[in-house]
Amino acid sequence: MSGSGSTSDHLDIGGVFDRTGEIYQSAFGTFWLVALVLLVPAAVIQWILGDGALGHFLGSVVQLIAGAWLAGSVVRIVQDVEASGDIDYTLGEFLGAVWPRLLAIIVLQFLIGIMVAIGLFFLIIPGVIIALILAVSLPSLVVEDAGVFESMSRSAELTKDNRMRILAVGILVILIVFGIAALVVLLGAITPLIGALVGLVLGILLYPYLAMLETVLYFRLVELKEGGVVAVEETVVVEEDAGPPPAV
Repeated sequence: MSGSGSTSDHLDIGGVFDRTGEIYQSAFGTFWLVALVLLVPAAVIQWILGDGALGHFLGSVVQLIAGAWLAGSVVRIVQDVEASGDIDYTLGEFLGAVWPRLLAIIVLQFLIGIMVAIGLFFLIIPGVIIALILAVSLPSLVVEDAGVFESMSRSAELTKDNRMRILAVGILVILIVFGIAALVVLLGAITPLIGALVGLVLGILLYPYLAMLETVLYFRLVELKEGGVVAVEETVVVEEDAGPPPAV
């Protein structure tokens, strides 16, 4: 079982980035609108709340909710494109589909963040290993309507035998992010206003891409492990026809 399948189950790193670019181009407007609708109001609310202790806390909560909602919405958008090759649902339908899973997404992100942080504290390597094992937990939770811990187990199953290749994807992403961050810092040093505006625009463009990359990685791993995405396509149809998925 492990002998014949191991050579054919290797993740195509270039294919992941190519597919991500294709989906990003075809669904650019939808991704951009989702990021705009969620992140800009959150930033405005945070600014209104001010820099006091209470305002800072509430603003952080708003940002946390907006970020989790955006991450789940991007997963749904990629799922839609993977199922039909195009965007079939409206912005409101995407946001509405994620709403019942929002608390589960926040809990999942919190737990993964804590686990990775603890792992990084212990000589870094354990944190990297945990991050690789849980790399596709979020798409597993949203696409398969799994529970928090079930989605972690599902991610561990899907990433097995491909974690070094996933690490290569992560290193490339980190280099891209560092390059963009350096550009924003440089522009901010020259003109703070321009730096802030460029940072906002790049954040709106970059965050959906990174979230989309994670979801594309999930679908490629499902194809490698299970030979296709038929079951995932059926999940999309059932969830949209039957109403919002159940809460955790």
